[in-house]
Amino acid sequence: MVMAEGTAPTEFERLLAGLGGGRRPLEPAVAGELERIVGPENVFRGAAALTVYARDSWPVAALRVHHGRPLPRPDAVVLPRDTAEVADVVRVLYEAEVPIIPYGGGSGVLGATLAVTGGVIVDLKRLDRVLDINDEGLTVTAEAGILAVDLEKALDRAGLTMGHFPQSFDVATLGGLISTRSSGQFSTKYGNIEDMLLAVEAVLPGGRVIRTKATARASTGPDIKNLFLGAEGTLGIVTEAVCRVHPRPEKREPRAYEVDDFGVGLDVIRRVMRTGLRPAVIRLYDPLESAHSFRSHVSQGRCILVFVFEGLGALVDLEARVVAETCSAAGARDLGPEPGRHWLERRNVISGLPEFMNQGLVVDTLEVAATWDRVFDLHRTMVERMRGVKGIISASAHSSHSYTQGTNLYITFLALAPDLGSAESLYYRIWETAMEACLEAGGTIGHHHGIGLHRARWMPAEHGEALEVLRRLRRALDPKGLMNPGKLFGEVG
Repeated sequence: MVMAEGTAPTEFERLLAGLGGGRRPLEPAVAGELERIVGPENVFRGAAALTVYARDSWPVAALRVHHGRPLPRPDAVVLPRDTAEVADVVRVLYEAEVPIIPYGGGSGVLGATLAVTGGVIVDLKRLDRVLDINDEGLTVTAEAGILAVDLEKALDRAGLTMGHFPQSFDVATLGGLISTRSSGQFSTKYGNIEDMLLAVEAVLPGGRVIRTKATARASTGPDIKNLFLGAEGTLGIVTEAVCRVHPRPEKREPRAYEVDDFGVGLDVIRRVMRTGLRPAVIRLYDPLESAHSFRSHVSQGRCILVFVFEGLGALVDLEARVVAETCSAAGARDLGPEPGRHWLERRNVISGLPEFMNQGLVVDTLEVAATWDRVFDLHRTMVERMRGVKGIISASAHSSHSYTQGTNLYITFLALAPDLGSAESLYYRIWETAMEACLEAGGTIGHHHGIGLHRARWMPAEHGEALEVLRRLRRALDPKGLMNPGKLFGEVG
């Protein structure tokens, strides 16, 4: 357990203690084997490198770094260059019973890459090639370590797009997006990562390599590639993927509307989705977020609805007309294209955590989802309960990924706590309140950030007895419990 001498354990430190994972040092012979496989220059064991790899983008990790408190560090970081080297690395580590933590871009926000029991981080960034772009079949084959932004640039040069634009677009890897079941900002048109994935190559625990067949569809038993969607490295390491792509859109048109309240906006989205049309972007902001992000465009106390239509010109025109008619019938006020242009320009701008922490602030986001008959109550219940937590300053939400059956809520909270102990305690209290309210209101606890270390405690409540299926699958593939311990299932071994 990582704890400063002479201080009471924080919430995070109690979480680590609860996992109960033992730690054994990396044997020199094992380190030597890793260097033989990937080259000494691609094995990092120095304190500076291990400190960098000790965290992802989880706010609790950032809080600990800011307050000078340590995080559990890996024993080494290995950077293989291809699937064969990944397989050899995994084989050596598995035989030596060393924990294995796959690492992509480090942009995850739930502690999925923290080395909670030590072990070796396998960083896939050197697996960064586009292997094939098939314009006729509309597919792309790429290695898992490629950044989403670099993959999209390659497709753009070929007149294509994957249509997957998460906020972490510039720093997330393809393998990381698959492993966390990512959603992109244009998901209403192009789908989520599971809708794009056609096949995977993966290294199983122990080092065996498997490859699934790329096809438009198959009826050949359970879909094996789907085992790796959202598995966060607990069932193996994705090293390559085949994904659907689309012709680059010929036209893009943003539009925005003002609605009286959040419930009216949700109903507008529901009605639009029922038509069968799929605007690329539909985003509804509650009054607080509308005022914060669109202050010059929306009236006080009202909500803003932002649409982006893209694709064939005729289809864009049709979608814009149907949305205008739907919004008009709901009494919405047409704000024109400018708020949508504003969103397109600013959509990936994020205020830095260091500035917040210097002011003693704790900030985080969480994303949930529900069916249309439950989502309004989900929003009301979660936001009201979170605002009732002592120390919280604000809680607000927007909807950003919609479906025929429902939509998601992306909730942001801001709280005040001057020191690490109280900050962690408040952080966990807010999350506990939010997750309990979500489950009570019939929502799912995670829409697109995954589970990681932090959310694993709510997996039993989310899945009930069905979680045992995943646990049995994990034990069958990873009987030693070495693949990314403590993540997803909330247990070690």
